[in-house]
Amino acid sequence: MPSTSSTTEVEESQSALDVYLHPLVIINISDHYTRAKVQRTPKDKTVPRVIGALYGTQEGRRVEIRTSFEFIYEPAENNNVTIDSEYVQRKIEQYAQVFPNYEVLGWYSTGDSILAEDTNIHQQVMAFNDSPLFLLCGVNFKNAKDIPLYIYESKVVSKDNEQTLTWAEITYKIETEESERISVDFVNRMEKSSTDVSALVPHFATLSNAVEMLNNRIQILIQYLEHVKAGKIPVNHKLMRQINSLIHRLPAVDSPKFTNEYINELNETLMIAYMAVMTKGTNQLNDVVDKFNTTYEKRGRRGIGF
Repeated sequence: MPSTSSTTEVEESQSALDVYLHPLVIINISDHYTRAKVQRTPKDKTVPRVIGALYGTQEGRRVEIRTSFEFIYEPAENNNVTIDSEYVQRKIEQYAQVFPNYEVLGWYSTGDSILAEDTNIHQQVMAFNDSPLFLLCGVNFKNAKDIPLYIYESKVVSKDNEQTLTWAEITYKIETEESERISVDFVNRMEKSSTDVSALVPHFATLSNAVEMLNNRIQILIQYLEHVKAGKIPVNHKLMRQINSLIHRLPAVDSPKFTNEYINELNETLMIAYMAVMTKGTNQLNDVVDKFNTTYEKRGRRGIGF
């Protein structure tokens, strides 16, 4: 999907929406663009432009873009594309089984500016959301201090008995949950070494040592109380009051609500971590395939020369 068309003017938004963008969306778009760039043919020198759906929740004025998935499309005339609506509907049904409150909030694309053919794509996405958002992710980081991410809303304007689509940029905030922060930090701090040890390992080792020390000291207090109860040690009321005060400081984390929330957070963290590992493995496999193709091509040329 080459970006050869002219750009479109953008207005200042007057929207009252509070838009929150989760890091998983940025990771998905980056992975989608990287795969499309690596898998292009050697003859194709055009940087690919990828598109996909934005998925999340909307409650009143609060819009949270939580995840995304890729579009399957067919090229059409004038650089336009035809999105496979049946595929999108199947993805929506699959998401509904796990996240029943999620819905299509809009679509994303890569590029430096809005193009004329984006209007056609936007109108196709309207079949799944009456007022979809458009997230544009820039891929030129030479002079960019921050990640060039822009979110736009559309508005239909009637002029000279014709309806045209106009764009307005919306401000947004990055929203992260604990599982996302852990996973993103894990991917970001992965060391480029043969051992593949993350920078989080020393931090987790410190936490593990602290918990072990706390457990050992609690076991000492338990043994003391058992000896007092058995009459082996005389009662020290001052020490008993201190132990009672310490017990009230320890949080009670054995409730069913805490267990369910903890399991959900753990599963989400593991899922995102596994996805990061799979992405890294796929990238390494692509490198091996590229090296193999290059080696095979050189050998073939030498054979022709002989």
